[in-house]
Amino acid sequence: MKALFLSDEINQFHCSMLKSVLLILSLLPMSRVLFNVWQDLDASSQIMMGFLGLSVFSAVAIISFYHALNAIVSTLNIEHLSKFDGILVRVYRYMPMLFLASMLSYLATQI
Repeated sequence: MKALFLSDEINQFHCSMLKSVLLILSLLPMSRVLFNVWQDLDASSQIMMGFLGLSVFSAVAIISFYHALNAIVSTLNIEHLSKFDGILVRVYRYMPMLFLASMLSYLATQI
């Protein structure tokens, strides 16, 4: 079923935006799990686990940034859309980057 009875192009953009936001929101539990595992290890394994956790977290953060950037520069032709669809696309374009900025600023203050 289409979301809000939108056109197929807008519906696909809606699904890609939701996937991008869910990927960004997965940073929070992933960082908490990696931090807890890192704290529970003994000193000899902490360096290796810290490097692995930092590598995985930075890879997911880079992928999240790439998906958020793709949402901003998407090439949807707004001229042929209805007024409601055009407003929805303009708002949705910046939603993933807003979530990414807020999630990274939250994690920077908490860790």
